[in-house]
Amino acid sequence: MQTIKIKRKINSPNLRISELKEFIGKTVEITVSVSLPVENAEQIKSASGILSAYKNPKKIKLEKNAWKKSVIEKHGNS
Repeated sequence: MQTIKIKRKINSPNLRISELKEFIGKTVEITVSVSLPVENAEQIKSASGILSAYKNPKKIKLEKNAWKKSVIEKHGNS
């Protein structure tokens, strides 16, 4: 069995593939698979850790009571 691999962007439902000339008159199996372009694969990221570049370890302790403090500042102690 002879295998060839052709990578091509499909712009139309009608394909002209010159590499298949040697297979004319033979029974073949054609498999089509979609691959992500490298640029899109790099853009797909999880949101996990996306803001880690902006973390400030000194302020982590302040986060515990941040909501309570902001409510008191805005609405007083009522």
